[in-house]
Amino acid sequence: MADRREYVDALAQTAATVMLLSGGGNDMLGGGRFASFLLPYTAGSSADDLLNVPLFEVELRKATDAYRRILVEVRQRFPRVRVFGHAYDVPHPQGEGRWIGKPLTERGIPLDIGRSIVESVLDRFAGQLRALQGEFSNFRFVDLRGKVDRGRSSWFDELHPKNPGYGRAAQAFREAIAELASEGALEFATGAHAGAAVPMTRMAPGVALPGFEAAGRVIVLDPGHGGAPPPTKVGGSSWNNAIGPDGTLEKTLTLDVAGRAKAILESHGYQVFLTRTGDINLSLAQRAAVARTRSAAVFVSIHFNASTGHNAQGTETFVHTNHTETSRRLCLTVQRAMVAELGLHDRNAGHPGGIKEGAFGVINGSSHSATTAAVLHEVSFLDRADEERKLKTEAYRDRIARALARGIETYLGAGVESFALETASDEIGDAIELGAFEAGQSVPAYLGVAEAATSEWIGGHALPTETFVIGASSGDLARQIAESLARDLGPGADDVGNDVHEFAYVDPGPGFNVSDMGRSVEADTGVLTSLFAGVESAGFDMARYEAFIRGLGLSHFVPAEFLFLGNSNAPGARCSGKNALPPENLWGNIAKTARMLDEIRKRLGAPIRILSCYRNTAYNTCVGGEPNSLHMRFNAIDWHCDAGTVDRWHQVAREVRQSNPQFAGGIGRYPRQGFIHVDTRGANADWG
Repeated sequence: MADRREYVDALAQTAATVMLLSGGGNDMLGGGRFASFLLPYTAGSSADDLLNVPLFEVELRKATDAYRRILVEVRQRFPRVRVFGHAYDVPHPQGEGRWIGKPLTERGIPLDIGRSIVESVLDRFAGQLRALQGEFSNFRFVDLRGKVDRGRSSWFDELHPKNPGYGRAAQAFREAIAELASEGALEFATGAHAGAAVPMTRMAPGVALPGFEAAGRVIVLDPGHGGAPPPTKVGGSSWNNAIGPDGTLEKTLTLDVAGRAKAILESHGYQVFLTRTGDINLSLAQRAAVARTRSAAVFVSIHFNASTGHNAQGTETFVHTNHTETSRRLCLTVQRAMVAELGLHDRNAGHPGGIKEGAFGVINGSSHSATTAAVLHEVSFLDRADEERKLKTEAYRDRIARALARGIETYLGAGVESFALETASDEIGDAIELGAFEAGQSVPAYLGVAEAATSEWIGGHALPTETFVIGASSGDLARQIAESLARDLGPGADDVGNDVHEFAYVDPGPGFNVSDMGRSVEADTGVLTSLFAGVESAGFDMARYEAFIRGLGLSHFVPAEFLFLGNSNAPGARCSGKNALPPENLWGNIAKTARMLDEIRKRLGAPIRILSCYRNTAYNTCVGGEPNSLHMRFNAIDWHCDAGTVDRWHQVAREVRQSNPQFAGGIGRYPRQGFIHVDTRGANADWG
């Protein structure tokens, strides 16, 4: 980069004021350099012992000097330009990875120690960039460590994250650019370029250019409530208020709708933040602070309503009791859009100017920036059976999200005005609490329910295990798997040769039983959410995975079965939540083993249930697996058959291995535990 100086022409042609410089990764870890930094491993060596520091520092100096040359030239020729550079998050070495894993293996260095070496290298590189920020006023350092990595499944390979990881990196840059803009340190085209057509790069959804904040492009959506049922509120915020007759929780719906609206608004070029992205409860002040710290143009707190008679219906939007003109206009546009889309009763009608007021702490002006218009919106009444049925459908929740986005965009199209800060109580969280407050009652009493000592009963229903699908989480993964099973096992599916409902009349015992699945996506999602609780689904491409497994031509297994995380990973088990999904770069390893198991199933003529397939390092260690277990390479399967004996299963497994050279590998016999292990490592091995 420093030698070719292509950035000079690019800056001259575009008149850009921000330059993103992503350099140094290959200088530290690519081109065989990392291998040259490593010393041979001896027992007891630490990461610091294995880094050839003098040689490493030579390369680090070269990279730093290249940065310095670039920054000097940019400062001299383009004094308005600010350069943003970044440190790298720490990836996970992979056994045969050409950049990191292979050099480590060649020197006998265990991969966990090798990752510590990588971390040390990147720490020192980050230190140099941080020092450059002190040396050059036109340079801003963005530290991505801890932002990109969410475990091995976050990474496409040894150096490159999957899309969600890139998204987290992009967000860190957006925030750094916004911070610099708020400090007045960014200037925009003047002089020769003022008023001229400046070449622009097409922006991806959700990406905002510096200065968009001033144009009112930042939106904060607040999914009301969240978290577990504590005995008291969290800073004025209840964990949940409204609940449907069938047990649907308000807190889950608010997060789902907020996520959908966020996606719509980001696709239109807005920068959107959620106050929460998971099932947690934040105080009203913390929710407002998300908007205040970003000087957001819009803040909308999303809720669902309930009534004393459980028969009310309608939609309503509130402003604070001491509201301002901007909040009033936002109230009107959101309310009109929602009423027009949903066709519900307009509960704002009849109030002066169509505006409803409430002393809700989360929209208290004193907690927000002077440029923020803030409202609290109650979509509909969840405690009606007919409304709950509609809210369970994705199509209806999509309509709600589209209407909300439309109302916000209509407001922003009219411009944003500043307004004075107001003060109010922070103890009232939504319309239900407002009604209870005015009636002098607690929320359960107001809704016609006697308060229970354990807080486990609301609205006359024992709280169910929450299975509603929200956001990009284990719940989202569970739904994807449920939909996959519906395609494979549901009505109209091609069930020729598949083990459809084959465990329906036997005790499933340990393992993954898909026999009674495929009939109801919602019901299956509930079961699968528990099985896959805590597993990061971000970056896991279910469609690609399905296509890969289907391409193997299996007769008796569906793609979902090979994703089973193991019984010990389930909630409450001793290794709960430690396992992960198989990373895409390992998928190919399961191909031969899956085909071998399919042939075994054919010869046994009886159902086979997978007990363990992929294991990450943490889970493998927890369950006492071999340190170099092929489960960690996604090349081994432990299984149980519901007919016959372990000896019979073992005999058939050996016969299948003998029948095809591709099935050469290990076969383990575990008669006491009642299962067989197979893998296709390439050389035969037997034990047990």
